[in-house]
Amino acid sequence: MADRILVAYATRYGSTAEVAEAIGDELRKVGAEVDVRPVDEIQDLSPYRAAVIGSPIYMGKWLPGPQVFIEKNQQHLRTIPVAYFAVGLTVTDRNPEILKKAEASMDAVRLLVNPVEVGIFPGRLESSGLSFTDRTIVKMIRAKTGDFRNWGAVRAWAQAVNQKIAAA
Repeated sequence: MADRILVAYATRYGSTAEVAEAIGDELRKVGAEVDVRPVDEIQDLSPYRAAVIGSPIYMGKWLPGPQVFIEKNQQHLRTIPVAYFAVGLTVTDRNPEILKKAEASMDAVRLLVNPVEVGIFPGRLESSGLSFTDRTIVKMIRAKTGDFRNWGAVRAWAQAVNQKIAAA
């Protein structure tokens, strides 16, 4: 019998992985058995009664990995509660128009598997660790560097997800 919750994610520079770990930790606090793993390491979904799947937002879209994972596993994912989360720098000021665009980054995966909950969180940008291409883009768009993650919001969202999973 499936009795674990999967928190699956993609990340480029680690910020989304850290958000996924915080979500997993919060779910464990209420007694759930949780695996937090990159989407490209997951082969079998049968042990899981629910899934939380996340990606950073780059250029208005999720990374390809989570979408491919959902496409490949949509038959199983449609039988369990699924939640999505996205991490992006553009959502730091919680502007409703920007949040709407961030939510649109999940449109393709929402068509594949309808989630019980969606979360959008600010991320972290440290230009020293970026690739040359990403550093160039950051300079061009004059992105702010720093850690903008709101851990209280992440934990509260994970608690809400747990309630929706329990009710499903």
